Amino acid sequence: MTWGYVTDWPAGTPRVLMTDCWLQNAGDAAIAIATKRMILRFAPSAAILHAAYGADSVGERYPELAIVPPLDSLLGTRWAEPDRDTGVDGPALVSGADFVFSQGGGFLREGYQPWSRIDALLRATDLVGSVSLLGQTIGVFTTAFGRVALGELLRRSSAVLVRDTNSRASAIDLGADPARVHLGTDFSLEIVPSPMLEPRGSSAPAVNEGVGVVLSDHVVPGESADRSGVASRLLAAVVDESGSAPVTVWSSSQGIPGDSEDDVVARAAVDRLPARSRSRVTVAPGHIDAYDLYRWSTAFPALVSMRFHPALLTAAYGIPSVLAMSDPKAAFFNGSPMQDRVVVGQDSKSAVRAARMALQPAQPDDGRSLLGPVLDRLRVNHQVVAGLLAGAG
Repeated sequence: MTWGYVTDWPAGTPRVLMTDCWLQNAGDAAIAIATKRMILRFAPSAAILHAAYGADSVGERYPELAIVPPLDSLLGTRWAEPDRDTGVDGPALVSGADFVFSQGGGFLREGYQPWSRIDALLRATDLVGSVSLLGQTIGVFTTAFGRVALGELLRRSSAVLVRDTNSRASAIDLGADPARVHLGTDFSLEIVPSPMLEPRGSSAPAVNEGVGVVLSDHVVPGESADRSGVASRLLAAVVDESGSAPVTVWSSSQGIPGDSEDDVVARAAVDRLPARSRSRVTVAPGHIDAYDLYRWSTAFPALVSMRFHPALLTAAYGIPSVLAMSDPKAAFFNGSPMQDRVVVGQDSKSAVRAARMALQPAQPDDGRSLLGPVLDRLRVNHQVVAGLLAGAG
């Protein structure tokens, strides 16, 4: 299949430009797909473009997404020049949008230095009038220029939809109008439990057995820099605690050399196991995209994950799930039973606790017993998106 950027708006109204998806990460891509489907629920004739990163690596995997270059390439920023090689007139394309939606995710945190994205969104407000931030985690900002830039963006946003209470407090502290700050949930839940239908066959295991483990060395604000060591300890604990059951290691960010390489971390963790244990462990090959992510999240009777979306989606299907993460975005689960299944310690004792918790017998249900109010807040997502689209024209 030959893949290329879309160069102009397709037919349809309203015109919605979604931005800030990192396609190489299947969790981000799942949010993009789910948000698009939600938009079409309320505006069936909408024309939707995705200003996404990583399309040159995995764009061909998403035939349902019409992809244009990232917003900071379309408009330029103080940190990035406009992309001159795509055949897209960036300012004209952005000016043609009725809405600019910055899709959900966790990039709006000072530790990630999201200055280029913030600057691009500010430039979009100059062209379109305002933007909307949907399903975001928003961290605490302390640098003066960061607070000024993000504060201006928040004040010029039509809606700020966050996915946890800490983010709501941060947004208001930075100057957002409290009346426009809404506590919703992660948009990937929009298509749970509906099946993810798409043309390719799934890479997920045909036989559901053993335990799934998601390992990563991705360093995020608030976590240890020794992520490969944490991954090795977690895998060793799962192998020790799971008896003779097979263990399959996979990730929502793998299979793209130089970019998404959790599979490299996994193989290194397997190599550190005692020789007698390695034969029980399989590392999933290749890239796992958003469609695969939903399938892999339901492929095993239990999951221990160092990444957010595999743990969330597994829990949404009522399967025992543990999130081994000290990233502040884990506050997403506060107030739900999953809050008690987040293990923040990163030593060997904590790894054993995470493994034992995941392997405790449990009967799958519809996910309500694990997510509770986190799942209920999906109605807020619906209300905000429907309200924004109702103002079209």
